[in-house]
Amino acid sequence: MRKTDDKPASMVSKRHFYSHEIELKLGNWKKHFDFNYRSTVIVMALNHFIKEHELVVNGYLITTKSLFLIVKTEKKSIDELVEKIELHIAFLLKKYDNKFTNSISKDDFLIEMENILYTVHQPLFKLKMIKSHYLIKLITGQKIDIPYYDPELEYLKLLIKNHPFCSSIDYSGALGPVEVTLLDD
Repeated sequence: MRKTDDKPASMVSKRHFYSHEIELKLGNWKKHFDFNYRSTVIVMALNHFIKEHELVVNGYLITTKSLFLIVKTEKKSIDELVEKIELHIAFLLKKYDNKFTNSISKDDFLIEMENILYTVHQPLFKLKMIKSHYLIKLITGQKIDIPYYDPELEYLKLLIKNHPFCSSIDYSGALGPVEVTLLDD
């Protein structure tokens, strides 16, 4: 009789991820910061939660008014994670406030700083579901072939083509600013 190895079976269950397709509309705080600065802070926050394994990003697009996310999380509801992202963004905005205050005089700085800190404490985003299936497909690297001309589709293609803050960069083979987990076709 042959002796078999009595190794205990691993009882670790695989983590179950829930998919979310959300649009985070930027609040009034967007008026206080330059688009590139604001987008960079959002990218830093997203990468923080990716490294903490709380978030898997499959697609994203940062525009002047919204942050579109195709993500997976362990939580069924995305609300708690959005609050954490808001807190982290507020932390980053306060931490790096010197970068935008150098051009403001000292008297204006106090008034301006009070307004900015007030807006940072407000909810930074308004959570909505993404309505455009075209957008979801485009930022996750899927091809869209339709037999007719659709102006919405053409607008979205132009929007994401060469956009610096979009996951289409990653799906084309380059590396974008956010660590994206590519979806298999």
